[in-house]
Amino acid sequence: MRVDHRQQDDYLELLRQDKIPQGKGLGIALDNNLRFKEGKLNMILGHANVGKTYWVLWYLTALSVNYSHRNLIYAAENTVHGLKRNIIELFMNQKITTMTPKQLEQGKEFVENHFDFIEYEKLVTIDDFMKDVQKMGKYDVLMIDPHNSFARPYGMNSHEHDYQTAAKLRLFARKFKTTVYMCIHAATEALRKTHKSGDYEGLPVPPHAADAEGGGKWVNRADDFIVAHRYTQSANAWMFTEIHVKKVKETETGGKPTYINQPVLFKLEYGTAFTCDGVNALAKGNNLNQNLSTFDNEGDNLPF
Repeated sequence: MRVDHRQQDDYLELLRQDKIPQGKGLGIALDNNLRFKEGKLNMILGHANVGKTYWVLWYLTALSVNYSHRNLIYAAENTVHGLKRNIIELFMNQKITTMTPKQLEQGKEFVENHFDFIEYEKLVTIDDFMKDVQKMGKYDVLMIDPHNSFARPYGMNSHEHDYQTAAKLRLFARKFKTTVYMCIHAATEALRKTHKSGDYEGLPVPPHAADAEGGGKWVNRADDFIVAHRYTQSANAWMFTEIHVKKVKETETGGKPTYINQPVLFKLEYGTAFTCDGVNALAKGNNLNQNLSTFDNEGDNLPF
């Protein structure tokens, strides 16, 4: 169907006036590079066991606290009770083992109001998964972890299957205005790339976008592409999660790629909170009424 040119007039006029609505931020330095935008397909790449799932759970929890989002999670490699524990501890900013029954109920209520989960006893196809998701109602976010959680139809090669998965998720995101976050493992070869000198000598370097299992097709299909990395074997840096934003498809609505070797840093505090430049976006009193456009990382004001 040919597009009516006049359908874009309102957008172009807003662009002319520099009044394009910006994606949702959290009032932290991350807002310079990453904003939540409705109906997008976003990818999160990382090595195994660096905590990318945990960081994404934190991000979704922070968005839910500040914007009352509803999230649907399919994490094939994690248990639901483990995911719920992580969310509750992040929301309450304390370990469950230290909570009173009343505090635990408060955390459970938050999860039940903002998160739903899908579990399967066997692999399902992306088509069956999409049918199930559509029956469950409207969500702001669909999180899939990892990308290879779906059965490949007989006779279809993995490359074609990856493209079909990405295409179907993109169409779903746009049609239902649900933003999809999909976690991706790095290819085995990426683990062999290590720092040759310096403080991190011998430790794996952050993967490049093309280091994803299946190659560069994922960054090509993504609206935003994020790399999460942590030096888990470093005695001095294990608590820092690096967020490298490799791609932002629409920078006019906010966000931009991070500079090379200048990721946004998140520090894990007491095992239950992430701070970014010293700010916890989940803390009570976090002021999101400020002008988010004031954040700017053109200078040397990135954390740490």
